[in-house]
Amino acid sequence: MGRELDYDIVVIGCGAAGTAAALSAAENAKKDGIDIRIAILERADFDHRGGNSRWTASYMRMKNLDEVADNFVEDMMAFSDNYSDRNYIETLAKNAGSTLRWVQEKGVDFDYLPTMFLTSNRPRLLPVGGGRAIIDNLSRRASALGVEIIYEATAWKLLLDEDGSVTGLNVRVKGGSSLTLSVGAVILAAGGFQGNSEMMAQYIGRDAHKIKPVCEGGLFNKGEAIRMAMEVGAKGTGQYDAFHAEPVDPRSKREEAAVMTYPYAILVDNNGKRFVDEGISTVDEQYEAVARKIFYDLPDHIAYMISDQKMYDIPNYEQALETDKPAIVADTLEELAGKIGVPADQLVATVESFNAAVQPGDFNSKKKDGKKAVGITPPKSNWAITIDKAPFIAYPIVCSNVFTNGGLATDTKGRVLSGDDQPIPGLYAAGETVGLYFGKYPGGTSVLRGLVYGKISGEHAVDYISNLETLEV
Repeated sequence: MGRELDYDIVVIGCGAAGTAAALSAAENAKKDGIDIRIAILERADFDHRGGNSRWTASYMRMKNLDEVADNFVEDMMAFSDNYSDRNYIETLAKNAGSTLRWVQEKGVDFDYLPTMFLTSNRPRLLPVGGGRAIIDNLSRRASALGVEIIYEATAWKLLLDEDGSVTGLNVRVKGGSSLTLSVGAVILAAGGFQGNSEMMAQYIGRDAHKIKPVCEGGLFNKGEAIRMAMEVGAKGTGQYDAFHAEPVDPRSKREEAAVMTYPYAILVDNNGKRFVDEGISTVDEQYEAVARKIFYDLPDHIAYMISDQKMYDIPNYEQALETDKPAIVADTLEELAGKIGVPADQLVATVESFNAAVQPGDFNSKKKDGKKAVGITPPKSNWAITIDKAPFIAYPIVCSNVFTNGGLATDTKGRVLSGDDQPIPGLYAAGETVGLYFGKYPGGTSVLRGLVYGKISGEHAVDYISNLETLEV
């Protein structure tokens, strides 16, 4: 007989990828008539479980529940300047529809709900109830099949046998003590490292500690899964010095307090000067670049959206303001400048020169309208409307970290690869723990790939365990 195991499969992380992996493993074991023990380890308590998944709206880059958006693979490759793994992306596209149907069978409904993008280049399908609905439904189904969920437990070290296969896991529990679990396979689904200021400084660079996670779930993503895999020879991939960025209101404590009305306004730095073409493209295609520019290029890493009462005439503008804080309001530009702490004369000059540059044409908030501001630097390509209807309004905007791009390399079975591109026996990974993205983030793909590769990892981990048992008998 083989060695005694505490668990045949341990999944680290209780987000979308982790719950998909655990449920997939449990279902496949049951289908194959294999009696195995599966556990999910979650560093948070029950009320805070799920990392980023708990808080995300979970936009899906899908034409419908069965088909990915047009040009899905080519867009993802182009956004990465062809650095991303094409096989990984093609497998994602091939399995996306069937995976979402599988999630739907577990009780999660999907719909084209309103998003914070008033203009969009690609469709966004959403789970009703967001990421919380995904983890609640998948974890409940997994528990019904005997999966244990162990809260306030953090894995910190992988143990290998003399052949290099995963055999154990060191786990630190509440109170600080550590125990060793004997395991057959491990699936890493513990997110990225945006909650680890040391790793953020190491990979992202100076002042990275000032970039707050877009939601409190990100604070639980501390990178141990990535580090402990690398300690046993795992290969890293994805752009380690980059992260998916989003412009948010720094005054707000709520998750994803995005300010996405800025394409209809102007953005100024704390000197009162414009620094970007606010209308260069649909908001879903440009907000990340704007957020990054605010962090990397602006003094004090902050910008201000400046607008007037015409913003309130824009249909559904409330959807694009995810912040729970009100606008800063003033009867004059000079007064507004005083309230946000920028030089009054410069803000007035910026607005006046912008107004003078606005060209005639029909304003259309729902699509690129070609209504420009020209003869100024930078110009504005769309949605250029004058700012002259008091009271004037402002929103502060900073860059937030939605998730980090760097992670582990896997194959299309979810197996973690070594530096020599060989699978490490018994080690799998899914979700944001896996490195995929370089350059520009292709919106609506992160939760989707977490679900797809969580499901795939669970299936293959069961096959691996089954083969182990066959060899050991």
